[in-house]
Amino acid sequence: MTTTIASPPPPPDRAAAPAPARLPYVDALRVLALAGVVVVHVAQVFNPADEWHIQNPERAPWAGALAALMAPWIMPLFFVVAGIATWHSLARRSNREFLAERARRLLLPLVVGTLLFVPPQVYLERRLHGEFGGSFLRFLPHFFDGIYPKGNLSWHQLWFLAHLFAYSVALLPLFRYWQSPRGSSAMRRLAGFARTRTGLLALALPLILERQLLWGLFPERHMLAADWSNHALLLVAFAYGFAVAGAPALAASIDRYWRGLAAVGAAISSLLIAAVWVGAVPFHLPPPYAPRYLGFWTLYAIDAWAWIVALLGAGRRWLRTESAAVRAGRRYGLAWYVLHQPILLALAYGIVQWRLDVFPKFVLLLTGTVVLTWVAGLAGERVPGLRLVLGFDAQRGHQERRV
Repeated sequence: MTTTIASPPPPPDRAAAPAPARLPYVDALRVLALAGVVVVHVAQVFNPADEWHIQNPERAPWAGALAALMAPWIMPLFFVVAGIATWHSLARRSNREFLAERARRLLLPLVVGTLLFVPPQVYLERRLHGEFGGSFLRFLPHFFDGIYPKGNLSWHQLWFLAHLFAYSVALLPLFRYWQSPRGSSAMRRLAGFARTRTGLLALALPLILERQLLWGLFPERHMLAADWSNHALLLVAFAYGFAVAGAPALAASIDRYWRGLAAVGAAISSLLIAAVWVGAVPFHLPPPYAPRYLGFWTLYAIDAWAWIVALLGAGRRWLRTESAAVRAGRRYGLAWYVLHQPILLALAYGIVQWRLDVFPKFVLLLTGTVVLTWVAGLAGERVPGLRLVLGFDAQRGHQERRV
């Protein structure tokens, strides 16, 4: 399947053009990414190679391996898919309309979700670790005491919304340029560079360099003003997604070579899983800028790009029609993303204190999180005050929405 070619963007003060046909593979990959995030977060509860908000006393190497398999590419995939959707959004919206839509779809869930759904998560973590002994109501005023993890104020999983909004604003001039006749030629040159398998793989170079240079300099994670290593990675992924939608030759190159890059991703993932299994990473990463440090982040970045290309290619090849799951994911995806982690941590708070082996706990936690998140999404759609916050547009009722 080839990417829908959008019409030239409307001038900022002109009316928006009619929406082009949906791309089922984009919606399907968004659902896949969301499912992967849920699995990774559940695995983190039992991951011996990393720290998370609530964790089981006993850990299992297979949980760390599961997280290591998806960690390099799961969030970059979200941003690539968002970049593809942004091309089509800008093809029918003015700049003002686009920014207003982004604020409604991203900033509103970020602010309200942070105030409603993050305090219970921090409270349960503090309770489990013996750092707070009172009720939730007594904890609420302390939510604003300092910045997490030393303090309590955090946006937890909602960092994704803040970053995506910031990138949408920052890259809007570049995206408008790329949609102009002159900018389109620049994207065609990018696509020409990637016309071979080696050239396509070489698009991982910016990801390699930013990880090598910035990870050791900026240790803060998910802080909008300080997380420059992840900014560089995810910003490039967002721009690449826009280019995939806007440069048919780049999409065609992905269609030709995705199987080879899937093999590259599988090989590197095997190495990363083995390193996590024996405890070599992430707690024992080499010191910044040592040869092993540079080698690790080189493999990590190539792995991320290889899997993204593989998933884009497989999706474009096989996900050509909509399924019921994809339609549900398009409608409830934002709600599920916002709601899954508070539900997960509430369940984990109890489950980690049970006397069960790790695997039964994992199955119970994963099953409970999926079922209750689904139910919470259905319920949230029917609560007037939460409809807009959770991504349900009251004015369009049950009509399908675009992201």
